[in-house]
Amino acid sequence: MSKAKKHEHIVHRKEGWAVRAAGSEKPSSLFKTRAEAIDYARELAKKHNVCMVVHDEDGKFDEFDCKPEFKNRHVVKKGPGWGVIAEGGNEVEQIFETKGAAMAYAYELAEKHNVCALVHSEDGKIESKECSPEDHPGILEVFFMNLKMYFNRL
Repeated sequence: MSKAKKHEHIVHRKEGWAVRAAGSEKPSSLFKTRAEAIDYARELAKKHNVCMVVHDEDGKFDEFDCKPEFKNRHVVKKGPGWGVIAEGGNEVEQIFETKGAAMAYAYELAEKHNVCALVHSEDGKIESKECSPEDHPGILEVFFMNLKMYFNRL
């Protein structure tokens, strides 16, 4: 399995503004201005389908941008087989004879694109959720980050 991609953080350093992956102290790039660092991190985040987290000069959370273009995948019962569909859609992208084959396909896509795979039972209820990146934020985490950012600006 491939290594999960990490969110990109913009942090202030003596030398300027650094862009670094979550959990890493070593920056991937260093910029003179915060705006340059944000532009670079936004492109990296988009390319790797991860989030961009901006910190202020004191290291506190300041901005959060998480707009994945690739959606979570759902494994659902379709006729005699099992289908994989994108979250929010109803078009089946592929049908498999077995649930296991559909799960393997969905898990591979989830890991490759840094999203989650949700497996449904025959009656449609979610029975499991697998998210390959350990630090991938859930919808509630994103909501609370945005709420915190909103109240910090008041």
